[in-house]
Amino acid sequence: MKRRSLTDAERHAMLERQGGLCAARDCMSEGPFIAEHWVPVALGNEEKPDCLLCEACAHKKSFGLRGDISNIAKAKRLSGETSSQWSRRQLHCSSLRSAGFR
Repeated sequence: MKRRSLTDAERHAMLERQGGLCAARDCMSEGPFIAEHWVPVALGNEEKPDCLLCEACAHKKSFGLRGDISNIAKAKRLSGETSSQWSRRQLHCSSLRSAGFR
């Protein structure tokens, strides 16, 4: 999936709709803003960003407790996209080869 960004006109219109404030609940910050997706691109969202968050709220959304990063990792684990190091070694053997005895 490709990340799509907002044009200047779209960013201005979105900021106007939000009243010039951060879209996060209980945040009254007036910027600077980062365009964010409520549903992460990694989980199948192909739309343009749908909100503007202040830098602090965007960081909390991505990296905070139950943030996007942990949700994406959990979805990958449950879908089987990633596996443990042990299971990868069982399939492909170790990538390091012994030099053998001399």
